[in-house]
Amino acid sequence: MKKTNVMLIIVAFLLIAGTNVGAGGRRQAAAAAPSVVLESEPEFVALPLPKTTFTISMRRELPDAELNRIQFFLSNGITLTQEAARMNIKVDSTGKIVTTDGLDYNQIRIPAETPGRLGVNNDYSSEYGILAVCFEDNNMNNNVIYFQPNPEKDRYELIFFSRDGTKLVKYGDLDYEVSYLREIPYLLVINEQQKDDRMNTRTVTGRHL
Repeated sequence: MKKTNVMLIIVAFLLIAGTNVGAGGRRQAAAAAPSVVLESEPEFVALPLPKTTFTISMRRELPDAELNRIQFFLSNGITLTQEAARMNIKVDSTGKIVTTDGLDYNQIRIPAETPGRLGVNNDYSSEYGILAVCFEDNNMNNNVIYFQPNPEKDRYELIFFSRDGTKLVKYGDLDYEVSYLREIPYLLVINEQQKDDRMNTRTVTGRHL
């Protein structure tokens, strides 16, 4: 065999061996490299501000014009019920007169924390006033629920009147029986507390003769 051919065979062998060693090294390095897990940033969720009782002291500090800008909420749910008698008279196929009577019940439900704003017919003449709050949209300002101040509990509570032991409210132009769970409903607001400390400093220089 010629010397030239021997040299070519040796060079080829070294190239093949180097390629295998390099590939094996790369495979070992890839196997040894730790996997990287990218963590997503936590999603920011804005929590709603807590609702608090609309107090008489709050009302005292607010001018009448500011009341129209307040977003009120109802403390607990109210159900208004109205019943009306219904009678239907007809003659059947046999010539008999059939009279059907019954009652129609109309209900209006205002769930807890329903938002409301002042409607019409607010009375500011008495101390701290009577507030007429509308919880319906579509400019139905006559459909209001009236609230009056209760100094003992420092809040504005539902106004109702009684007839034959039944609690009633006037809603629009009609009288409705009112029912609710637990305590009497009252008004809530969102009161965002902000701190505003201020310091005024005056340095005296003394007084000489």
